[in-house]
Amino acid sequence: MENKKKEIAKGFFTLTAKAVVLNEKNEILLIKRHKDDHHGAGKWDFPGGNLEMVEDSKEGLEREIEEETGLKVELEIILGLHDFEKKYKKNFNIDGESVFVNGKGVRFLGYCKSGEINLSKEHEEYEWVPLEQAAAKFGKEDFEKDKVISIEEAQKYLEMKEATDRWKRAMADFENYKKRQAEERKEMIAFANLNLISEIIPVMDNFHASTDHIPKEQKENAWVVGIMHIQKQLEKVLEDNGVVEIPVAVRDSFNPATMEALQNADEKEGEAKNIVSKVVQKGYKMGGRVVRAARVVVE
Repeated sequence: MENKKKEIAKGFFTLTAKAVVLNEKNEILLIKRHKDDHHGAGKWDFPGGNLEMVEDSKEGLEREIEEETGLKVELEIILGLHDFEKKYKKNFNIDGESVFVNGKGVRFLGYCKSGEINLSKEHEEYEWVPLEQAAAKFGKEDFEKDKVISIEEAQKYLEMKEATDRWKRAMADFENYKKRQAEERKEMIAFANLNLISEIIPVMDNFHASTDHIPKEQKENAWVVGIMHIQKQLEKVLEDNGVVEIPVAVRDSFNPATMEALQNADEKEGEAKNIVSKVVQKGYKMGGRVVRAARVVVE
C-alpha cells in the first residue's frame, strides 16, 4: 500500500503561475497577501495564482492577474520555473491518509497595458516599486526566494533586450552611414567628372566648329575621317559619363533653367523675349544637372 501511495503521489503537484508586471516607468507591481491568508499571510507577492486545467497558461495567468488587480497585461517571456523546498499538504486521501504534494511555480515577465488597480479580497494593498529596488522587499524564505530570483532574471533579460536594441540601432546607424558614404563618394566622383566634362565640352565645340564647315568634296579625305573619328570618341566619352545634349530648336519657348539668352541685335527695348530664333551654342546636362546652358538668340 505504501508503494501505491508513493506512485499516486508522484503524479501530483501544485503549479502557480505569477508575473513580474512592469509599468511604463519600469516599476514592478507588488501586492500584499491578506493577513488571514493560509499561506504567505501579510507578505508581498507577484500577481497570479493557480491555473485551471483546461486553459492556456498565458491566457490563464492574464485572467488571474486581471481578477486580482483589475489590470490587463501582456506577457512576454517565461523568466523561470521554480521548485519549492517545502511540501504542501493537500486533501488527497488514500486509505485515510493525506498525500503531501510538491509545489512548483512558473514566473513570467509582463507589461501593464490598461486598467486601474482594483485589488481582490485576497490582497490588502499594492505598490509600484522601481525594478532595482524590488528585491529588497523579499526575504530568503521558500515563499519569497523565487520572487528575488525572478526579479534578477527580469533585470538580466531587460538589460540584454536593451543591449540588443542598442546593437540594432547601431547597426541601422552604420548602414545609414555606409549609404551616406556611398552617396558622398558618388557625388565626389560626379563633381570630379563634372570639372573634367566642363573642360572637354569646349574641345567638342571646337571640333563641331571645324567639322560643320568641311566642304562636301573633302569629307572622304583620310584626315577628315580621322578628325571625325576623334570627335565621335569624345562624344562617346561624354555619353558614357551621362552627359546628354539639351534639346533646343528654333521656335522653342525660351527656358531660363536650361538656356542662356543672347541679346538680339534687332531687339527693341521693352519687348518680351520668349521664342528661340537661333541656337548659338549647344547646352549639356549630366545626371539631370545643367553642365552648360544652351546659348540662344531670342525674339
